[in-house]
Amino acid sequence: MAAAGDSGHQSFVMSPIRLTFSERLDLQNAMAELGVHQRSLDASGRQSQPPGTPESIVADLSSVREVDTAALAVLLQLDRETRRRFGKPLVIASAPRQLRALAELTSVDRLMTWQA
Repeated sequence: MAAAGDSGHQSFVMSPIRLTFSERLDLQNAMAELGVHQRSLDASGRQSQPPGTPESIVADLSSVREVDTAALAVLLQLDRETRRRFGKPLVIASAPRQLRALAELTSVDRLMTWQA
């Protein structure tokens, strides 16, 4: 954790938060995955003493093999929560091609932050 001065105020930058997902992110397990990651974000916010802002919040999708549109809903909800809690977007890393195609097809790709 590093301190950064800002006009007499000190804020603390936390290590990045990395959310990892199971092999499937679809209608059958979307709510379970969302709950796991919401609890993870809650715990990250509580563990930071003094309160700080994570360097980044990353959704690591490298293990995901199956997706449907429910995956987009989960990621959009997590993005809303990370912006509200930490003032930072959710960065989507290692997204499967099928997820990128669904995001483009539904035009939500512009609402999401994709890691190059």
